[in-house]
Amino acid sequence: MKYIKSYILLALMVLAVTGCKQEDLKDDVNALKDRVTLLEEQVKLLNENIAFFSKVLVRQTVDNGDGTVTEVPAYSISKITLSADNTSYTAVFNDGQTLTLTIGSKGTVTTPQISVNQETGKWMLQGADTGYSAVGIDSNENGATPEFQVVKDENTQQYYWQVKFDDSTGWQDVTDASNQKVYVTEAGSELAKDQLFEKAEIEGSEFVLTYYVDGNGQGTTQEVRLPILSDLSCIINVPESEMADGYWEIGADGASAEVEIKGEHWFVIAPHGWEASISALTDGKAILTVEKSATASAGLKSRATANNTDEVVVQVNKGMYWAVAKVKVREAVTSYYSQVYSQGGDITVGNVTINKATYPDVKLLSTDDATISEDGVVYFIPQGVDAVISSTSFNKLVLISDNPKGEPVTVDNTDKFNVTGIAGEFIAQNVIFKKENNPFMQIDATGITLKNLVLDGCKVTIASGKNFLNAFKGGDNSIGNIYLEGNRFAFNQTADYQASRLFNFSGTFDNVLYSRNLSADVSIINNVFYSTTNNYTINGTILFLGNDDTAGVYDAKKTVTIENNTFINFICGSQPMVRGRIEGAVVFRNLLLWSDVVDSSSKAKNSYLLNVHSKTPSGLTFENLLKFDKNKQIQTNYWHSLPSGYTQTKVEAASSDPFDVSAGATFDLENGVFIPTAEYANYGAQQR
Repeated sequence: MKYIKSYILLALMVLAVTGCKQEDLKDDVNALKDRVTLLEEQVKLLNENIAFFSKVLVRQTVDNGDGTVTEVPAYSISKITLSADNTSYTAVFNDGQTLTLTIGSKGTVTTPQISVNQETGKWMLQGADTGYSAVGIDSNENGATPEFQVVKDENTQQYYWQVKFDDSTGWQDVTDASNQKVYVTEAGSELAKDQLFEKAEIEGSEFVLTYYVDGNGQGTTQEVRLPILSDLSCIINVPESEMADGYWEIGADGASAEVEIKGEHWFVIAPHGWEASISALTDGKAILTVEKSATASAGLKSRATANNTDEVVVQVNKGMYWAVAKVKVREAVTSYYSQVYSQGGDITVGNVTINKATYPDVKLLSTDDATISEDGVVYFIPQGVDAVISSTSFNKLVLISDNPKGEPVTVDNTDKFNVTGIAGEFIAQNVIFKKENNPFMQIDATGITLKNLVLDGCKVTIASGKNFLNAFKGGDNSIGNIYLEGNRFAFNQTADYQASRLFNFSGTFDNVLYSRNLSADVSIINNVFYSTTNNYTINGTILFLGNDDTAGVYDAKKTVTIENNTFINFICGSQPMVRGRIEGAVVFRNLLLWSDVVDSSSKAKNSYLLNVHSKTPSGLTFENLLKFDKNKQIQTNYWHSLPSGYTQTKVEAASSDPFDVSAGATFDLENGVFIPTAEYANYGAQQR
C-alpha cells in the first residue's frame, strides 16, 4: 500500500534528528520495514479472506419438485490445495475465480471485527449492523464484499482502518462503539489471529469452513460447506480487449465470448434491455452471444455519468449443485459527441464536467471540415481527423477526442495560444499538440483571466529552454483552476541544462520585474516530464512565482498537489520544483525522479523540491518520494533554502534502476512511455 511505505520515510526523518548511531539506525529501520511488511500482509490477508467468505455465502434455491425447496451453495469448488505450511487454502471456484483463505494468520496488528448477522444476513462491523447484505440470494445476487485498507492519521501519525462496501459510498473509517477510529495497534506480545474463522478443512468431497458468529474469535460458531466437484464448472472467457473497468463492452452488432462448461444442464440469464444465448457445446466449449435488445433505449457510459450496467449470468448444474459465472455488460460508446454529449450526458475532463447545459456550443470535426477557428466552442475530434487551429487568440477553447477509450487525436497548434477575455477556459482531453512554441501559451495583458486551465491525457512538446505558460504580463490571480492529469510533457532539449518552467508567473517586461500572486488550486497528477534525448537534461521547475521576497504570494487557502508524476532527466537544479512565497499547502507525493546525466555535461549537483522564502505553508506533505541517478552525483533535497524549524531531508535513492529494461521496464523516449519494473510499480506516473 502506498500509504504504508511513507511510514519508512517518516521514521527516517525522526531518527535522523535523534543522533542515533549508524548501527542503531540500521536496526531500527530494518525493524520498521518488518512492521510495514507485516501491515501490508495483514491488509492483503484480510481482504482475501473476506472475498473468499463472501463467495461461500451465496446460496442457490433448488425446487425439489414436491412443493419444497432446498438451499445449497450457489458456487462450488473444482480444485482446492493446502499450502506447504498448512496455513492457507487456495481454491479454484467453478466460475474460474481463484481465491485464497488463510486461517490463523500471524501478525501483531489489530484487525477490524467483522461478522454476519445470522438473522438478517447483513455484515456486522465492530458489532454494528452495516446495512449491507452478506448472503447473496440465488445466483443473480451476490452479497456485498467489504474491502479494507489502512491510511495514516496526519494528526496522530498513526495508521487506522477504512472499509469500502461499494464504489458509490467509497472508503469509510472503521469506528468502535464510541465512534472512534480503529487504529492499527500492537496486540501486546500475542500474535493476532483471525477473529472471523475458527478452522477450515477438507472432508471428503466438501470444503468445510467454521466461523465465529460474532466475529470476535470466541463463542458460538457456524459451519458452512462447499462441494468439491471437479466435473462441474462454468467459465466465461471475454477477450481482454473488450473489457474496460470490469465491464464487457458490447457494440451495436453485439459481442461473443467462449464459455467453458462442465455439467449436465446450462442456461443463460440476460439483464433487462439485453439478449443473450449460448451455442451448442463442442469439446466442453460453447459461444456466449450478447447484444442490446432492439427495444432498449441507448445507454451512456465510459467517463459519462449515466449507468446502464448489469450482469449476464450463465448457470450450469450437476444434480443439485450449480456452477455460476457472471460478467458485467454495458453498451460500448464509440462517440462522445453522438452517444454522450448529444443525449445530455456528462463528460469529465480532469476536474471539469462538460455537458450541453454548461457548454451549449459544439462542433464535430470531420476530414472535410477539420479547422478550429471559432471561440467558445466545444470541438469533438474523431480519430483520423488532423485538426488545425487557425486562430491562436481565444477566450474559451475546449478540445476533446471523440474516442471515449482515450485514443488521442492530433491538433496542429500553429502558434502559441494567446489567452483573451475574462473567465476564459483552455480545456483539452486526449490531444497531441504537434508544434513546440515559445511559450506553449501565455496571458499577455492584465485584466485577462482563465477560469479553467485543464489538460487531461494530452501530449505537449516544449521547446528547449522555454516554458509551458507565461503569465507575468497578466494580473494577480489570473488563473482560477489549474489541473493537469495523465499528460506527457516532452522537452526538446538542444543543449544541456537549459532552464524550462511549466508555470511561470515571474519575468521582466520593459525592464520591470513582475512577480504575480496566485490563488488557484494547482493539481499536477499522473504526468510524465521528460527530455526527448538522453544527451541533455532539463533544468526544470513546475511552479515559479519569483526568486526572493519580492516573489508572488501563493494563497494560504489553496493547495499545490504534485502527485504520481515521473521525471526523466528533469532536474530542479537552479530553481526548485516549486518556488514562491508559499502560504498555502504543498503536497509532494509518490514521485519518481530519474536521471542518467554524464559528468562532463551536467551542471547540476543538487536538486530541490521547495523554496517558500519567508512564508510558512499552511500544510506540507513529503510522501513516497524516490530518485535514481545512474551516476550517483545528484543529491535531491526537500528544501532549497531551509526555513526555520525544519530539517533538511534528502529524497530516498532507489537501490536499483527503476527503468532497467532488462528487468522488465519500458523506457521509450520517442513516445514518452516510461513503465518501471515491478519493484517500483507504485512510484511515479501510473500511465500504462
